[in-house]
Amino acid sequence: MRPKSPELVRLCRNTGAWRLQHRQNTAPFGVLFSPGMSQGIGQNFYGRGAAVIAAALTLAAPGIAEAQQQPRQQPNAAPQRLVPVTAGASRYATPDGAVRFVLDRSGGRAALVQFEGDPEVHVLRPTMGAGGDEIFQSENGDVRLRVTSHGGITVYTRTNRTGAAASEEGRAAPLTPEELAFAEMQSRFRGIQNRARRSIGQPVLFTVPAQMSPMAAGVVTDAAERAAEGLAEAPLTNVRRVIIVIGRAPAVALRGDTLLIQVAPQLGYAGRPSSSAIRNVVMGQVQGPEQ
Repeated sequence: MRPKSPELVRLCRNTGAWRLQHRQNTAPFGVLFSPGMSQGIGQNFYGRGAAVIAAALTLAAPGIAEAQQQPRQQPNAAPQRLVPVTAGASRYATPDGAVRFVLDRSGGRAALVQFEGDPEVHVLRPTMGAGGDEIFQSENGDVRLRVTSHGGITVYTRTNRTGAAASEEGRAAPLTPEELAFAEMQSRFRGIQNRARRSIGQPVLFTVPAQMSPMAAGVVTDAAERAAEGLAEAPLTNVRRVIIVIGRAPAVALRGDTLLIQVAPQLGYAGRPSSSAIRNVVMGQVQGPEQ
């Protein structure tokens, strides 16, 4: 009998047969950041576990990597962009100043948004609306922004479902994950594990690739931050271990007490699951539209 695959949410539209091209060496936080990393940390720990994770993701999410490797040419498959993309990022605010955010549309069709006071960078995908408007939605299907054909912006929040006009205040730095050196990553993960333990009342072990570039380390660390937030929003979760691996597209799955997260560092913030996607998987809720 074919083994039951874990519930997995793919965060991109792809087709084809997906196979993880290589087995990753991973190490738990306690081992990864202990003295002697240069002596081959993670070469044996979870060696078999990484293969099991790869197999689980393969069964549950066919089509991610291979489709990206050989994309189909369908020039008429997506609507033409009606609103020109402004290079870089800009700061916006509502007239009363109650909502302020940075909008970065320099990365193609996806838009990156970070609201003031919110540490998470949200990845929004556009759909075409009436009159040529672009409606930007989160991966849960929540409408967050509407951009008119003339460039006007309406922002939607949990406290203002009807929306409020927002105007540009000035330019801002692009929303890109920071590159992290080993010492900074070590400090971040100590804080992440402590917050996760406090929020759910139980220790949570984070396992990450044993070796990665500073750029990949930044995305992996941000994915761990989002995982900690998602777990904090999932009451009575039984997750006791979070395993993060590197692949070609973001994905998240739950298997027993283990949360499996795949990140694609080359995609930046779009290469990791959001905290809401992680929360939905942990709580067994139906995920919204795929990215």
